[in-house]
Amino acid sequence: MLDINFCRALTGQTDLVSDNWEQMMHELREEAETLGMEFTQSHPVFLPGHPNHQPAERLEIYREMMRRSIIASSILGVKWAVVHPHEDREKTALDVDACIKDNVEHFSPIVELAIKHNVGIAFENMIERESSKRRFASHAAELAALSDVWGESRIGACWDFGHANFLYKDQRPALRTLGKRLKATHVNDNYGSSDEHMFPFHGSVNWRSIMPVLVEIGYEGDFTYETHKEFDGLPEPIKDSLAKVGYEIGQYCLTLTRG
Repeated sequence: MLDINFCRALTGQTDLVSDNWEQMMHELREEAETLGMEFTQSHPVFLPGHPNHQPAERLEIYREMMRRSIIASSILGVKWAVVHPHEDREKTALDVDACIKDNVEHFSPIVELAIKHNVGIAFENMIERESSKRRFASHAAELAALSDVWGESRIGACWDFGHANFLYKDQRPALRTLGKRLKATHVNDNYGSSDEHMFPFHGSVNWRSIMPVLVEIGYEGDFTYETHKEFDGLPEPIKDSLAKVGYEIGQYCLTLTRG
């Protein structure tokens, strides 16, 4: 099972910006099938801030790369595309209802396109840092409320355990709040002060308490690593060995679902 990341298409750094991107996606799927691999999640592009505060040129690129992200996800057979909710951080107080309305207005065309192409949309929980105070969709209840607006089974939530570690010392109540809305995961660890994207047990997330709750709430999706920073700067000959360690850690995590 693989997660494909299209985020850097916003700055022209992935094949999604190529003129023949659709052909390349078909070829990638064929190669994956030859290797017995399957793409089940994707991460479309996201803006570095609220759409209202973006240059017109960047917005135009974003809209096109988002369109391509969704269609490419469909070509690859992706079940869930993970997107970032946004908020207008220039406002002094967080208005949850206004944030939900704003996100629904922005994402409804994207949701419509995704459903048309048989791709689900999963809204990801955001990081709430000390410096940012309250941030929309960092709390599970807000993520649940946003997911529920459409009343559509193909709309749900993605839980990033590393993001949650900034806010929740105990993530179990948040996971129970999401319940069956949870459709996808970003599995990574940190120490609650930097988004370090490490393997489980390399930070302070309590995986022993979390894993049984995934079974309790009936989670049926993938245990999807987002641990790229483990490999940043690592010499190439060592990467395979570290990947095997990561695999073994993941297998151990799955044993914890049995309580």
